[in-house]
Amino acid sequence: MTKKQNPWLKYIVLLIIALVLLLVVSLKNRRYQPKITDVFDVNIEDVTAFTVSKDTVSVTLVKGDTSWVFAEPDTGVVRDNRIQNFFDNVVAAKKSGFITKNPEKYDQYNVSAEKGLKVELKKGEFILATIYLGRSKTSWSQDYIRYPDDPKVYISQKKMLSYVSERASFWR
Repeated sequence: MTKKQNPWLKYIVLLIIALVLLLVVSLKNRRYQPKITDVFDVNIEDVTAFTVSKDTVSVTLVKGDTSWVFAEPDTGVVRDNRIQNFFDNVVAAKKSGFITKNPEKYDQYNVSAEKGLKVELKKGEFILATIYLGRSKTSWSQDYIRYPDDPKVYISQKKMLSYVSERASFWR
């Protein structure tokens, strides 16, 4: 007596082989995708002050009892929406892969100590984190990020420089 073979068996085997190949290709390609991480590795509630500076112009904002205020000698009222935008779009920002490790190209990406916008997050007088931000000349939706102790220049996931400035008038 001959057994009848299931007519769908060869299609099921082909489907299983195709799924295994798809899984292998997917795992192989995942290795080349840039890892998306936080720009700042700090707890937002720990930030009690921040300083933004470029060249000789600098502004420091300090968390008061109920709102943010300028550090001496600046005066004026700090706009709450500017502070909220800063924390939402700069402090909580994401970065992807790096574009260069060559310190000679820092000026090209506007992240050198002279050309970059320096952002320092503080808890009291203790500095939690520091970055240099540089404007991208090729993309309107991204900026460049460099850490003082890391030679790599990273790419931000979205525009950060629109939400931060070294001028006190920006925050008023």
